Amino acid sequence: MDTSNKHAISTIVEGVPFERPLLTIIGLCFLLMVCDSYDVAALSFAAPVLIKQWSLTPQAMGLIFSAGLFGLLVGSILFGWVGDRYGRKQAMIIGALGFSVLTAATGFARSEESLLALRFLATIGLGGAVPNAVALTSEFTPKAYRITAVGVIFAGYSIGGIAAGLSAAYVVGALGWQTMFFIGGALSLLCTCAFLLLPESLAYLASRPERRREAIMVANYVRPDLKLDSTSELIPDVPADVPRAQFSDLFRGPLMVATPLLWIVYIASAMTVFSLVSWMPVAAQSVGLSQSAAAVATALLFAGSAVGGIVAGWIADRLGILAVAGMGVLGFPAVATLGSLGNSAELLLPASFFAGFFAFGGQTCLHGVVGSLYPTNVRANGVGWAIGINKIGSIAGPYIGGLLLSHLTGQQLFLAAASPLVVVVVVALALWIVLSSSTRSSARSATSIVH
Repeated sequence: MDTSNKHAISTIVEGVPFERPLLTIIGLCFLLMVCDSYDVAALSFAAPVLIKQWSLTPQAMGLIFSAGLFGLLVGSILFGWVGDRYGRKQAMIIGALGFSVLTAATGFARSEESLLALRFLATIGLGGAVPNAVALTSEFTPKAYRITAVGVIFAGYSIGGIAAGLSAAYVVGALGWQTMFFIGGALSLLCTCAFLLLPESLAYLASRPERRREAIMVANYVRPDLKLDSTSELIPDVPADVPRAQFSDLFRGPLMVATPLLWIVYIASAMTVFSLVSWMPVAAQSVGLSQSAAAVATALLFAGSAVGGIVAGWIADRLGILAVAGMGVLGFPAVATLGSLGNSAELLLPASFFAGFFAFGGQTCLHGVVGSLYPTNVRANGVGWAIGINKIGSIAGPYIGGLLLSHLTGQQLFLAAASPLVVVVVVALALWIVLSSSTRSSARSATSIVH
């Protein structure tokens, strides 16, 4: 049988060069994360003004934060399913279009109830676009630097937070908090238009015989050296006759234990990360910083996360889930000590950078690990559920922070925010043991078959 014109998708992807096609994919997914972060951070920077203008309690503001993050949970689960069935690109465009329009509409909110509803609806689309961006990046990037690539796109999350901080410093006082959301909606709409330039996932296309011609076009786009033609046959990593992904597939074999452990790590990590994202401007002022210094501290938190995410991704490409545990070990003291530095900006500002580096960086490389944990046919669903479950922590963290804000000192508040990182370390190590045991079992099975 002539196999010279047959090409396995995994082999094609492993040969994708780090050139324009791949850089375009990574760059556009990076822009999505910029919009994601700007949208989430915009509410954090608007919060001090809203609390004063609308006479909101910290608990009410925490509920609004959590409503938006609950929308991310719904969107990531719903659109993870959509991405596995109808394509990553299509799911990203629909989700991004939804959150761009509704983010702009948030600027027209005139009550606590309308703001809560708009935040929930806007973030459904936002939550749907992100897991598909992670899946798309993972499916076009060679394994050797796959997690690093995911770390790069999540660096966009940090850039978006910094951009939101700069916007807040210049426009909230002069033009009102609403302007933050008008800017965010406009940027997100431009991003949505740019997604039309994205190719559809090659792994997804190859599993759909009716889209064979498109699959060959995409393969030639990312691997022009192959010069595929209409007679070429692309061999999917998962055969077309394999049943479509089901929720139960996330718990088959070693995933029965690995998936729940992964979810626990996500929840705990998100509790720390989103507590800091939501309440950092308020908490920094509670330990004595001025409003402007608190904004700078928050921006440095995001800057640290950008660097930490890339560094942690590079490490995770080599150590896997162990990198998440290591970042948690270092992240706990970095976050916990933020409240004990008093009102010294000289100490608190660099400490904020390192808190972002370790705490946020750990979650960024976790996104890369989950992308490589699941097989192609359930990858977007697996990533969607993981990022969705992650929102349990992201919802709980800001809400609990709002409840504690009235009862704890700034020092105690930062210690509470750091505490979930202990769970991250312990459960990540347990997950590493499970995955290592599964790998050894697979190797023994393969050896027995050969002999």
